[in-house]
Amino acid sequence: MGKNRKLSIQEFHFLYSYEPYTQNRSQQQKQKLDLLAKVIAAYGATYYNLKDKTRQVIEMICWFSAEKGYCFAKEDYFSDRFGLAPRTVRNIFKQLRDAGVIITVHRQSTTQNGLGAAIHIFIDHPYFHIWNDAFELVKCQAECQAENSEIPCKSKDEEPKKVSTKNLSISKNLLKILRKKNRLDETYIPENVPQEFISAVKPFFGTAEEVYHLWGRVLISYKQYSLKNPVEFYKEKAIESFKQAVFAYKNRLIRKDFAGYFYGILKNKFSQQKAKETFEDHPVLYNWLEESTEQDENTSLARKSDSWRDEIQRLMRRDEQALSMQEEAYLPY
Repeated sequence: MGKNRKLSIQEFHFLYSYEPYTQNRSQQQKQKLDLLAKVIAAYGATYYNLKDKTRQVIEMICWFSAEKGYCFAKEDYFSDRFGLAPRTVRNIFKQLRDAGVIITVHRQSTTQNGLGAAIHIFIDHPYFHIWNDAFELVKCQAECQAENSEIPCKSKDEEPKKVSTKNLSISKNLLKILRKKNRLDETYIPENVPQEFISAVKPFFGTAEEVYHLWGRVLISYKQYSLKNPVEFYKEKAIESFKQAVFAYKNRLIRKDFAGYFYGILKNKFSQQKAKETFEDHPVLYNWLEESTEQDENTSLARKSDSWRDEIQRLMRRDEQALSMQEEAYLPY
């Protein structure tokens, strides 16, 4: 849509030096909101599903364009300022071009005979009729659309060529549909996955690949701790871990990967199970801990008993000493 239109140096100077439409910040903010409303209408409901930084780039484009109806800031400027990939910025302008919100023209390159920096002109800006009259944007747009839709004629004498379809590319959306139709349900899950685990996971993950991937997390965590029983013996712990992960996901406590969060809960539970089995397999260590506690209690009681007897002996000696002093006081000289 007009993407091959080049502006000469004189045309760009006319565009750049033209008097601004907005005279103050309040007017520019109002015009920005008008342009933003057109952008939101072009995106539809998907606009509010965009990331915050992507929406900030769109608002900045509308802010720049509010003054004279165009934006010629480069993709690198937006990507560096908002931390986005340049491809994301290019997709924003492509989306607006396809929706008929903007027309993109280019400055003439000063170093080579090619296209320079892009200039994105808003069709719904009050200044658009000025730029259209000066640069014939609508005419250029119509010509470009006609060129893209034109189908070359075949010669009557020319025989049709056989074209191999081996390397034809398939649309990504079509490929997703085909893959989705061919996905395996829970009946294709291997037999080594316990049926109880499948029943717990199936309402949330319906395909065989997803259920088997989660069970693989259970196996990885189980092998790390060398537990004494087979993994099927701990299937209840795996189911309980899965339910905790689902609860956390429903309450938006999982920031990244569900499978990774599930794996973390499994490691915690298997670690506790390993500690429990270790104490059960080493009764000497366990009894030593109990005996140590009993010994400490007996020592404390013995010390209390000894201190009580010492106190009685001290009081008896004090009384005897006081009595002897009284008898000496009444002796005749």
